[in-house]
Amino acid sequence: MGLFLDIIFVAVAKAYFRRRRPAQNTDDALGQIGPDIFSFPSGHASRAVFVSYFFIRLYSIPMICFPPLLAWTTAVCLSRILMNRHYILDVLGGCLLGLFDGLILKLLWIDESTAKSFMSVVSDEKLDGGEYHV
Repeated sequence: MGLFLDIIFVAVAKAYFRRRRPAQNTDDALGQIGPDIFSFPSGHASRAVFVSYFFIRLYSIPMICFPPLLAWTTAVCLSRILMNRHYILDVLGGCLLGLFDGLILKLLWIDESTAKSFMSVVSDEKLDGGEYHV
């Protein structure tokens, strides 16, 4: 749900701001697909920051996984600038948008026990494990 929300926010922002990609950007990248010619905000940066926020704040992965996750996020953001696909402010805008997406999802997030109790009210299926009598 969060990634879908992020895709919608990035598409709306790109359609609204309509900022062109850097002039040095070439369309000869191997495997490049898509008609996206607008650069603000960076969708890659937005999704990378959102995924990091999700796993650090909402899903609670072990702390030993934080450095590789943050290194990956940093690498994604820097690669967008180094490949001349975005300006620095495009990436910063994408980072802020990814953080905003994470905060919105945090408002909608429910823990596992709440989800199970809700599902037990709306469904008559056993939630702890299935018994199949075929």
